[in-house]
Amino acid sequence: MWMRSRETTRRLVAMAMLTAMALVLIVWVKVPLFTDYLIYEPGDVPVLIAGFLFGPAAGIAMAAVVAVVMALITGLGGPFGAFMHFLATGALVGVSSAIYWRWRTLGGAIASLLVATLATTGLMAWANLLLSPVFYGIPREVVQATLWPAIIPFNLVKASLNSVVTFALYKQTAVWLRRYMGVAGAEASRAVRPGGAAHLPKGGEH
Repeated sequence: MWMRSRETTRRLVAMAMLTAMALVLIVWVKVPLFTDYLIYEPGDVPVLIAGFLFGPAAGIAMAAVVAVVMALITGLGGPFGAFMHFLATGALVGVSSAIYWRWRTLGGAIASLLVATLATTGLMAWANLLLSPVFYGIPREVVQATLWPAIIPFNLVKASLNSVVTFALYKQTAVWLRRYMGVAGAEASRAVRPGGAAHLPKGGEH
């Protein structure tokens, strides 16, 4: 019981650290894509790493916290902006981590990020088309006209970039968290070799 409580505390501390990193990236790294109001930020990367480490439920919960705190800090978009941010990040981390926790291999990681990127892109296209007229009063025809020139490519590019960065950073981040914080995540029982084969970790590394 004591060991389980200790591990839970370590996970919460790691998630708090990743949440803080996500918020810093959202606030400080902003790149307009396709339009002035569609802004790329890499804040999804720490959330994706958390999902891969601790599972889809933890990743989605962290996405919700980041969306709410972001809205409180920046005030951008109001409640609807926070909801749309949660929807996009939650879909990306939820789908990818659910697939990865089912197939914890290199191929599983790649497939999970590809499927999640496509799912998020499709979801946000429908969400903008259905909800933007309700919350922002924008005519649905105007939203529909921006789907292919802006909304769809923006979400595809944003999700793809964040997925690539996550893929590049995940292994070393997981090793660092296990080594210096004693956190056991998805790789606690088996880890991934470059060839995709699972093996038992040695000394907390893989």
